[in-house]
Amino acid sequence: MLKVAKFGGSSLADAARFLRVREIVLSDPDRRVVVVSAPGKRHAADHKLTDLLYLCHAHMTYGVSCWDLWRRVRERFVSIRDGCALQYPVERELDDVYASFSPAFSRDALASRGEYFSARLMAELLDYEFLDSARWLRFDYAGRVQQRESYELLRSLAGNRRIVTPGFYGSMPSGELHTFPRGGSDVTGSLAAAALQADVCENWTDVPGILAADPRVLENADAIPELTYYELKILSSVGMQVLHDDAVAPVREGKIPLRIKSTLEPGAPGTVIRAALDAEAKSGVVGFAGRRHLALLELSTPCMEEEGPRVRACLDEAGLPILCAARRPGGMSALLDCAGCGERVRAAAERLPRLAPAGTVRLREDMSLLAALLRGGSAAPRLLAAIGGAGIPVAFSAYSGPCLLAAVEDGQYAPALRAAYAAGRSDESEK
Repeated sequence: MLKVAKFGGSSLADAARFLRVREIVLSDPDRRVVVVSAPGKRHAADHKLTDLLYLCHAHMTYGVSCWDLWRRVRERFVSIRDGCALQYPVERELDDVYASFSPAFSRDALASRGEYFSARLMAELLDYEFLDSARWLRFDYAGRVQQRESYELLRSLAGNRRIVTPGFYGSMPSGELHTFPRGGSDVTGSLAAAALQADVCENWTDVPGILAADPRVLENADAIPELTYYELKILSSVGMQVLHDDAVAPVREGKIPLRIKSTLEPGAPGTVIRAALDAEAKSGVVGFAGRRHLALLELSTPCMEEEGPRVRACLDEAGLPILCAARRPGGMSALLDCAGCGERVRAAAERLPRLAPAGTVRLREDMSLLAALLRGGSAAPRLLAAIGGAGIPVAFSAYSGPCLLAAVEDGQYAPALRAAYAAGRSDESEK
């Protein structure tokens, strides 16, 4: 087998975490390709190295010395090198980079040094070969990944060797370095797995998988054992912040399983995402996601066929996308994704009565959407009953594909989630 293992910044914040990654990688001989991020925060008050590098470039741009910032970058890497008892002369190479600073030094080139030096150190620690991602990950001048060329290059350069390659950046046709947006190391790991037709792509982070509910509301939410790529897309569309689609698309297209694991709990199974579920996958409640600070538009009219399309057209014209909607006898309810556009929502609400003169229009702000991903719809009534039983009014509900959607007041979102989660767990225990 071949496993591509990507490690995020939280897994590489200091020497102790580098050593933990070493244990994880060497515990499985199939982990032959390792993709690394720049070191992340060691504690809440700390800085990610990439943030320090961006600050260095901002100082250079305005002709302000960045030595104090650069010294902190230097000290972090030297500390990791010494704490892991490595020989790589990282301070000498960092000094060479600093000596080359000028207003012409590109922002992407500077930001990429976090991943570059992280990979150099990790390669020595693992006794793997270092392969600079600039040699295989190719962008065009518009910043789009040249997938075919990148795949062919990685296959030819990697062969069957054990390698460490930096995440986050590659090279343009001119040879100039180019970075992804934030989270780009996830994309690099996915591309590497697809290029090498890996059996598994592992994404190692500081959480034990994709959690079944927002940990800021439910501290002890369980990890979801498995998802399909379709289910992951559904959860992302209704508010779960997991992985950007760019980080999923290459392995999804290659039908390669993606496993989310925690370096803090390497023995935990994590979450595996694949094209189709195993035959023994359980039905019922899978997980919850949500959107906050929405607006609820309620239209009641006997002329729905005539006035409904005019209302929708008005919302489109105002740039107010409908997140979800439900038809009912004599009307409709729609949740609007209106973050930062309250004035436009209110202006549209003032116009709507003229477009639906036979009915009434009501706008309610400060609403939330609670979404439950279900396998089979039998749990939906139980979840709604649990929310109502907690004294929380549900403004409207709908069952869309694999999701139960429920609109509640924003201030009631957290207790609604707790009630629904408890009902889902109860439903699971009864099975």
